[in-house]
Order: sequence, then C-alpha cells, then structure tokens
Amino acid sequence: MASQASTPSSISTPYLPIKDITSPEHVHPFASLYYRQHTLVPNRITVEEGQLCDERWSRHAFSMGMPFSDIYRPHPEARKFVQKMQKKPRMSNKHLADSLLPLIQTAMKSSKKLHLETDATFHPDAVPKGSPVGRISNSQTAPWSMPLPIPKPNITVGFSSKNFTSHELELQDGIISDAQGEPCNLANISQPVRGSNVLCWPFFNVEIQHDSLDAAQNAAAGSGSTCNNGLALLAEAADEPLIQSRGRNLFWQSRRAVCSFSLSIHNNSGEGGKLATLNLHSSEGGLSHTAAAIRTYDLCNERDVEYLLSRLGSIFVWAENCHLPQILTLLQTLDALVLLDSGREYVSDSFPHDTMDTFTNPSGNVSPARSKLGVIKSVLADISPKWLRAQA
Repeated sequence: MASQASTPSSISTPYLPIKDITSPEHVHPFASLYYRQHTLVPNRITVEEGQLCDERWSRHAFSMGMPFSDIYRPHPEARKFVQKMQKKPRMSNKHLADSLLPLIQTAMKSSKKLHLETDATFHPDAVPKGSPVGRISNSQTAPWSMPLPIPKPNITVGFSSKNFTSHELELQDGIISDAQGEPCNLANISQPVRGSNVLCWPFFNVEIQHDSLDAAQNAAAGSGSTCNNGLALLAEAADEPLIQSRGRNLFWQSRRAVCSFSLSIHNNSGEGGKLATLNLHSSEGGLSHTAAAIRTYDLCNERDVEYLLSRLGSIFVWAENCHLPQILTLLQTLDALVLLDSGREYVSDSFPHDTMDTFTNPSGNVSPARSKLGVIKSVLADISPKWLRAQA
C-alpha cells in the first residue's frame, strides 16, 4: 500500500466575516485558513477531512471498473523521477511539473485517445458558480462569499478532439444554460482550456503548491469541480425534455453523476519531503461537488511512486473505456434535440437592411449593399455558435 506517513486533514476553524481576515495570505489564496469557508463552501464545493476509508473507495472503484488496491509495478520512469526528487529537494513548481510529465505520459501510453496540456487556464464559463452564503453588509457579523478563482492547473489531461467527428464537434458549439439559468457557450465548456481546441472534457489535473498540502488540495478542489461541472451542464442540456416531463428523479441524478481525479502536490523543500494526494472529485446529480483524498504518496519513495504510476494507468484506462462513452452518449441525446443548420441566416429580420442599399467604399465608388451585408453575415456566421437552443 502507499505510504501512510501523512494523511491530509481539513482545517477546521470557526467561520469569520471576511473583514476580519487580516492575513497577507490573499497573495496565495489557496493557502488561506479561510479559503474553504469563504470560497469553496459558498460555491457548493466540499473538501472532506482525511482520506476515503477502504469501504467507500472500494465502492467508487467498483462502480468505475477500477482495481481497489494499489498495484506494485516497477518501472524505470518511477526510479528516474524519485532520483530527481532526492537529488534536488528544492525546485520550482514548473520544474516539478516538468519532472512529473514523463511519468504521466508513461501512464498514458496505452491510452491513445488522451491529450495533455501544461499551465492551461480554464474558461470562466466552466467554473461552478454557487449561491452566495450572504450579502455584503455593514453588519459586524455578515458573511461574504468569494468567487471561485479561474483554474490554472500545472498539468491537465483530457480527451483529444480527434475522438469526435466533425458533427459531434459542431454539437459541442451551441448556447445552453448554466446552473444559474444564464446562457453560456457549450464550446467553452467542452473545450475549457483557453487558446486550445485540441483538449476536450478534461478529467485529471495536477495542482502544485509550495505553501502546504492543504493549499494544493484547495486548488485541486476548484479545478476538479470545474471538470465535473462542464459534464453536468451537458447532461442538463441533453436531458431537458426528460426533466420537464418527469422532473429530476433518480434516473436523471444517476446520468448527471460525474467523477474526475486530481493530484495535489506539496512542493516542500524541507524535511517532510514532497507529498502528494490522489483525489476523487464527484458530483452526485446536483449542483454540489465533493473532493476526497484517495491515497497519500511520498514522491521521494520509489515504491510509492510505482504505486502512483499504476493508479494513474488505471484512471486513464477508465477514462478511455467508460468516461468517453458516457460523453458520446450524452452528445447522441443532444443530437436529437438540436437542429444544426449551416445555412441559417445569422442576421435578424429586424436588421436595418434599408439603410444599407448602397455604401461608399474608400475609393469613393458606390457599391451594392449586398457586398457589405454579405461580409457582415459571413463574419457573424464564423463567430456564432452552430445552434442557439435545444428543441424540446
């Protein structure tokens, strides 16, 4: 089994108004003693104390078709990684992430459908936005919630866009409602990494923090919940007619239940070494999210790293054989609800066509309005989503 030398624990402190927080920890918010109370909890994200007991983890592992126990499987990459950690105990977060990349890529070798990004900033549309716990007030005791920071994991693993047909990619480019009923573009949720249209539906993140293991877990709680929130919104859009006719029953909740994983790493240069927790992030059919540690690994211990490598391999096999088919099933359901029309007019009938009968180009010549209007339509067609609403 993995090292049990350190078990992560949730900091339990009395809830205080945000005006009483005078610590300079706002520079590194994940390390704040109040981050969970003022940021995660109001956004309906719970970080469980300790780690999952064997019974609970075995139920989760069984439901996902994963082995429950860690499997010892020696690998040269594990040895190389541990030697780096032992040789250079003090390193930057980027250096640690770069050192971890070969290990993760080794675990991904048997899974050809995955894609990896580093330092990827997520799009705000995918971030959970929970109900605030209170309102800003002059009261001495009024609580105040903070918005969830935009996730930027050190490493993100999801599915390659090559797994989806052009039609399925078009389905992932449309306007749906978020948890607050506000419009958002599904393309920003299915491909949440800014500047990349290759990585789709991320399910595994690595968060590295210098401050503490709790800080790394706090960061992972946000990025993991963002991954789950995107898939939950897709399920909501796909099942909208079913929800309207039957309500949110147990069947709907089971379809919307989502899981993802993360690795939280404390980049400690002291005597404690570098510890990591493998976390399970789950959303059981509602708007709430839960993060719980599965195991704790000593990254300077070769046997622990071999256990971790084996576990990462089982996660990637699950993603390819179970998680991806779940996404494709939801897209098939959505396909029956929307009408993709590549020739749709993007300019409304209320557009002032009469004022564009003619226009003067820079050379002074008068040209037909059709040219200018055609350009506008072409531009709007390029930037507009492929569909605007589900047809119930």
